[in-house]
Amino acid sequence: MARSMKKTEGPRVRILLVEDDPDDVWVMRNLLGDRWDGPFELAQAEMLSTAIERCRQDRFDAILLDLTLPDSRGLETFFAMHSQAQDVPIVVLSAYNDEATAVKAVQAGAEDYLVKGQVDDNALVRAIRYAIERSRRHQAEEALRDASEEFRAAKEIQQRLYPAQAPTLPGFDIAGALYPARATAGDYFDYVPMPEGCLAVVVGDVSSHGMGPALLMSETRACLRTLAQTSSDIGEILTRLNRMLTADMDDFHFVTLFLARLDPRCRELVYGAAGQRCYLLPASGGATVLDSTSLPLGVNAETIVLTAPPIPLHTGDVLALFTDGVVETESSGRARFGVGRALEVIRRYRDEPAAEIVAGLHRELEAFGLDQPRSDDCTILVVRVVEPPSGAA
Repeated sequence: MARSMKKTEGPRVRILLVEDDPDDVWVMRNLLGDRWDGPFELAQAEMLSTAIERCRQDRFDAILLDLTLPDSRGLETFFAMHSQAQDVPIVVLSAYNDEATAVKAVQAGAEDYLVKGQVDDNALVRAIRYAIERSRRHQAEEALRDASEEFRAAKEIQQRLYPAQAPTLPGFDIAGALYPARATAGDYFDYVPMPEGCLAVVVGDVSSHGMGPALLMSETRACLRTLAQTSSDIGEILTRLNRMLTADMDDFHFVTLFLARLDPRCRELVYGAAGQRCYLLPASGGATVLDSTSLPLGVNAETIVLTAPPIPLHTGDVLALFTDGVVETESSGRARFGVGRALEVIRRYRDEPAAEIVAGLHRELEAFGLDQPRSDDCTILVVRVVEPPSGAA
């Protein structure tokens, strides 16, 4: 009489039974039918060679493997099956209660060892379910380990893209640092040599987080450095960079970027800003907002990035560039660090070397957001205008 049981809905589990004895096949099929509480499919192969071919063609969640088959016997059966279906958990079936063989099979990778005639429906179902769950856990752990290794490698590669130290520019003291929220960062800062002894300082922020934004950051850096070798026009560089990035971006990503050219000969600053603002703290006091001059990069291929009028610089002036991660750092009470607090910290350290200003602001951020997970990358770049070397124009 056919059994009629209500099965719990869920994903169908596919099991391959490798068994040549019709009576044992009937027993296993009925044991599973009595106890398995979800949809399942039991496929059968009578020979090892057939089972291996089935695994090449189909995907199974578990294998029930008899060690004694027409074309293979003993542990060699398991070794052959395991080598061809390494990611599929195998539960061994045997007519012999042989503890030594059972231990060797499990040591070699079998999930369990069941003796025919001694296994009931509960033991069979439990063995298969445990085998599937252990296998899935192991695969998840391996995937996580692989991903961790990939992220570690990506982090090391990306770290080499950031400047190890600031270049020497007469009349300027420059320092920058990036503090990533994750293994890879979407923030970007750089120092780019330009024609006629000028230097460009750059701070950028790719929307979102993770590997994708990190790759876009790398592309932004490469394109910008290439363009800066052929032109000193800040607006032209950013306009062409926008066209390049727009061709490679989807609708979910964009780049905010501030690019400033420092000219040590006339001590002036020329900048273009795509959705990114920065601040100039004059020696005389106060703060001047260096506002955005266009949409962010990657939004519209037709965007023309304008250049702001030249800004004369004087000894004691401080240029402060930082990304949203600084402003949006939150305290345990959900208060934000804010622009005002950031500028106040910079004013407090303004007579210190640029590297100390960067470090001081970072210390304040860490203290403010104590015990709060960092949700965004923080990038800080500071330019102090100092006395030019003796004899400089």
